Parts: sequence; C-alpha cells; structure tokens
Amino acid sequence: MPGSRPLPVKPSRRPAVAAVSVLLSAFAVAADEGANPPDGKPPIAEKVMDELRAAGAARAELLTEQQEWAVDREKLELLKSTVVREAERHRAAAAGARQAEARLRKRLEQQKAAQRRLRSVETVVDALCERLEKALADLAGRSLPGMVPPDRAAGITEPSRRLAAGVERLDEVRRRTKRAAVEVIGGSLGGRTVAVRLLRVGGVAAWWLGLDGKQAGTAAVRDGQVLLSATPEPRDVQAIRKAFVIAEGRGTPDWALLPIRTEAAKGKD
Repeated sequence: MPGSRPLPVKPSRRPAVAAVSVLLSAFAVAADEGANPPDGKPPIAEKVMDELRAAGAARAELLTEQQEWAVDREKLELLKSTVVREAERHRAAAAGARQAEARLRKRLEQQKAAQRRLRSVETVVDALCERLEKALADLAGRSLPGMVPPDRAAGITEPSRRLAAGVERLDEVRRRTKRAAVEVIGGSLGGRTVAVRLLRVGGVAAWWLGLDGKQAGTAAVRDGQVLLSATPEPRDVQAIRKAFVIAEGRGTPDWALLPIRTEAAKGKD
C-alpha cells in the first residue's frame, strides 16, 4: 500500500541448524568409525587427539623459544648499552688524552725554546768568563804577589759555576785591596833571586824584610817580576821592621814612617 513501511523479516535459523546437523553427523560418523575402525587404521578420535597433543607441544616449544628469545634480547640490549657506554668512555678518554698530548706538546715547545735561550745565555756567559779570567790573569801579572788569588776553578766547565767562581775571585781581589797582608815570596834583589817577607798594603805599596831581619826595602812589580830595592837608611829598616810587627799582630798599633819607592829609584833597578 502507498505510504506503508516494509515489514521486518526475521533471519532464518536454518543454516545454523544445518551446521549443527553436519557436526552431529560428523561426530556420529566419527563415533561409528571409532566403534568400527577400518582394519589396520587408528580411530579418528585418537588421531585427532594425537594431532591436538602435537599442536600443544608445538605451542609449548614455541612459547619456550619466545621466552628464551626475550631473555636473549634483554641480554643483547644490556650488552649493547654496556658497549655504548664503554665506547663513550673511551671516546672521552681519547679526547682527554688528545688534550693532554696537546698540553704536553706545548710545554715541550716551551722547554725547547727555554733550552735555546739557555744555550744562548750560556754562550754569552762563557764569553764573559773568558774575558774575566783573562783580565784577572793580566791583573795578577801587574800586581804585587798575593793581590790576585790563584784560579782554583780552572777545571769547571759549567757556565754558571764558572762565572760564580770568577766573580768570587774578583770579589776576593776587592777585599784584598782593603787590607794589609804579610807573606813570604821570591824577588829579584841586585840581579839575584832571594826569599823575603813581603808586607803588602792593598795594591798600592809593598815593603820587604829579609828573613834574617837585617835588610829591608821597597818592592814593586815590573813585567810580572817582583823587584826588590834595599834601603840604606837604618831608620827606614827599623820602621819597616816595626810595620811588620804591627801588621802581624805582634805589636800595638802605632804610626810608622815608611820609605816610598820613587820613579828615580825604579830607574836604578
């Protein structure tokens, strides 16, 4: 009819009934075959159970393998994370080692530069030592005996120690110029060499006294040789003896008028 709605149609249950019927028929057939199996063949039910048991065993084996694989996977993940951490640590250590190497290389270059500067300074110091030793040797040849101490550091080759020894020797010369000293020397008197006691007052003047105390006079250095001049005046000999006693500490300090070696007297030697 016009304007009317179609009526709902209920689904038929016949397919489900048919499926149930088929299953019942299959079970019935299986039951009949199980009751009367063919000759030499196992019953279908037993075969189905065997297959079900095999399927269960396969599922259990698969589950075991899956569990083992999960454990292995966790181990591999742990191993991977460990390897990654170790790699990071080694990279950091390598970076630190490169930085340390760079610092060491820089220090090595600085030390090499310092060694080059030190060698240059040592060369200059060696030259200064040569000049100082030559100057002291020249001074010793022109000075009174005992004025310049002997060079006891001639075997020193290290520049710093060699320079220190030269400076100490020069300082000793400075100290000796400020004090008087008495020592036994050999000098030329009238063309012959004699041993006398020499009184040196710094590096300015010197007087001599014979070992027997009878002769005395003035002393000077010419061409590296000590020239002795005898004084003829008894009072001059007495004054020189007195000066020796005072200088050696065997008498009280006092004034003594000593003769001076003049240029005219030098010309007579």
